[in-house]
Amino acid sequence: MAFAVALAAGHHVPAFLPERPADWVDLLTPFAVVGAAAALLLVLRPPAWLALAAGVAATAYVDGHGIHLAANSISHEEPTGAVEARAHFWDEEFGHLEWHLGLLGFLAVVAACPAADAPAARRSGIVAASAALLGFTLFTSSVEGGTWPLVLAAAVLLVPYGILRARTVAAVTVAAALVVAAALMGVWGLLQGGMPEFSDAGWL
Repeated sequence: MAFAVALAAGHHVPAFLPERPADWVDLLTPFAVVGAAAALLLVLRPPAWLALAAGVAATAYVDGHGIHLAANSISHEEPTGAVEARAHFWDEEFGHLEWHLGLLGFLAVVAACPAADAPAARRSGIVAASAALLGFTLFTSSVEGGTWPLVLAAAVLLVPYGILRARTVAAVTVAAALVVAAALMGVWGLLQGGMPEFSDAGWL
């Protein structure tokens, strides 16, 4: 739950702040998210190879987020020409892609971790709350970031895996979150006649 809260706060709060405070929240987000992720791994106790995979995913998340922040700050200065195009590429294309691939990679690691002591059915409240918050964050971040096909691809792989490991809290939570995200994308796509970013649709 702490991981879902850290991720949701870091990904949503900057959108409602003035430019400079938003940049500071963006700067602090990887520390909060990776810290919560590390705490989660301490609970899940993955084998060494999964811990290594989690480290690679976290590195991609932090690097992509940092690239996004730097390029986005340059874009705030309203550059033109080649500088504008270069900033757009590193922010909206490469940065978001690496950032969200890292996040989805970490979620795959979480889903693959050994079963916790208590089965998912005994933690239904935590699973539901975490999945709802995480799914909403995946939906908003990937639609605004233009990476929603990655989330749908992850759902194709990890939802069946979560069903196969239906007694495992982590796998069920990740699978449920992806179902929530995919369902919200479906609703958004039907309402908008496509998958525009929230900013392009006038919501931000």
